[in-house]
Amino acid sequence: MDQALFGGEKTGELVPTIEDMLAFVPNDLPPKLDLNCLIQEFGEASAALGGLKEISSTITNPYMVIRPLQRNEALRSSAMEGTFSTADNLAIVEAYDSPTATEADREVLNYIRAIDFAEEQIRELPISHRVIRGMHAVLLRNAGKTRGSNKRPGEYKIHQNWIGALKIKNARFIPPPPKEASDCLDKLESFINRGETTYPALIEAGLTHYQFETIHPFGDGNGRVGRMLITLQLMTSGLLDKPILYVSPFIEIHKDEYIDSMFEVSTSGNWERWLRFFLRAVTESCKQTSATIVRLNDLQSDFRARIQNNTKSVSALTISDHLFERPVISISEAAKVSVTSYQSAKKNIEQLVRLGILREIIGFENPKLFWAKDVIDVSDGVQR
Repeated sequence: MDQALFGGEKTGELVPTIEDMLAFVPNDLPPKLDLNCLIQEFGEASAALGGLKEISSTITNPYMVIRPLQRNEALRSSAMEGTFSTADNLAIVEAYDSPTATEADREVLNYIRAIDFAEEQIRELPISHRVIRGMHAVLLRNAGKTRGSNKRPGEYKIHQNWIGALKIKNARFIPPPPKEASDCLDKLESFINRGETTYPALIEAGLTHYQFETIHPFGDGNGRVGRMLITLQLMTSGLLDKPILYVSPFIEIHKDEYIDSMFEVSTSGNWERWLRFFLRAVTESCKQTSATIVRLNDLQSDFRARIQNNTKSVSALTISDHLFERPVISISEAAKVSVTSYQSAKKNIEQLVRLGILREIIGFENPKLFWAKDVIDVSDGVQR
């Protein structure tokens, strides 16, 4: 890490660490900011969040859109950290943990499970060490040795980590050592839960994300946990009612700008650049999410119209609606969902196949699996 870059604005301090290197410890939040230069970006992001919150309030079953959005978030956020799956593989492993599933597929699925865990936790608890460690434990549960399982799932780091190189001497950035990181996290927890805000909640979510990523408290998974925290903080502050906004698809496209703008906060105190990026990420993610919700609603209406024009089966409609939460299904699962017999569910599945809503997945015999590929493609951003 080039310590000369950190000699301008005092945004933190450099402390000794391993191999005669220096690590960066950020100052406590909040910094002193002049938000006048961000009025336009803040207004656009706030309006976009308000519009998304309004749209989400009209959805009868929010998980019909939340689940597809979470799949896309899990794929994009994991890809930024070098864990790659596909929308098809993720949908299959979510429904059926087949022998063909890879370690990467299971780890991306863990991302969705970690979001579920966190959402449940914040109903009773504030954003805290317990919640953050729990998210991390779920995220890296049963991960392969190449990633995760040897990185103390659910526990903070006990060794110095670094970013941007294989060797610490070549690192672009060295976050706080374990002891200093623990102290920083205590102060970050206090900042999040102090009961009053210095700046608008949306701005403070951006400050928190920078601080968490700069502390880098885990041996692995910091980026993914940090991006989950954005959604959680927007929910606990009341800006969102449901876990419906995820920024990783936008950030993945602009990854270099994302990293560089946070790095510039540490080196020169340029909060304006980072917050401008963060607010743009929120605005564009809200727009993309709203468009995805419209596409999912249109697709649901299309499925329902096909069914109602060809059959009087209420069970077929129930199964069709369930496909937006779980786009891969077996006959046995369809029977449970529709509360019918296996034979009735089999007939309904066959009908949905004839109507082009479902297709059999080749290679799965026990059980046979079927998928609503259109739902998977919408969640993956595929345009038709």
